[in-house]
Amino acid sequence: MGAAQDIYNELIAPVEERMMRAVARITRDPNDAADAFQNAAAFIWKNLKKIHRHPNPHAYILSVCASAACDVLRQRRRWERHKPLTEGNQTPAPSPADPQRAVIAAENERIVLKAIASLPHNQAQAVLLRLVEGESFETIAEALSCTRETARSHVSKGKARLRDFLTQNHLLTEGRPT
Repeated sequence: MGAAQDIYNELIAPVEERMMRAVARITRDPNDAADAFQNAAAFIWKNLKKIHRHPNPHAYILSVCASAACDVLRQRRRWERHKPLTEGNQTPAPSPADPQRAVIAAENERIVLKAIASLPHNQAQAVLLRLVEGESFETIAEALSCTRETARSHVSKGKARLRDFLTQNHLLTEGRPT
């Protein structure tokens, strides 16, 4: 157990806060973030030796977190499609300060999360690592086990798909946020 604990202290402890931020930024819900973080931590712990051998283990760990968060969003989306609308599971009312703005912001956030969750796996991870975590293309390439050029392509294609999706949903006008 000592060796595993040493690997944990070396690999996970330095990025644990970033792991939590990554899943929270993606899920935008404390309960979903907790589920995603727990799923990511379980996967990481089971694959600790494999992760330790990875060329950039911290990037790989963040990639696992992004993937776990996307999985939780997909599960939530599937669940919400099949649940009946009752008083107990309706979206809470927006704050009375500016209800129209709160409703618009909540709807925009839902659409963006839906768009990210709909991207192919590698594109979603690449976009999240680049745009949310600010990782370099080299780091993304190592996390996805691909070349730097492929990582750039995943980010580019993912951003283009997001742009198309958001334009179709009227969140972008002429390539600029509304």
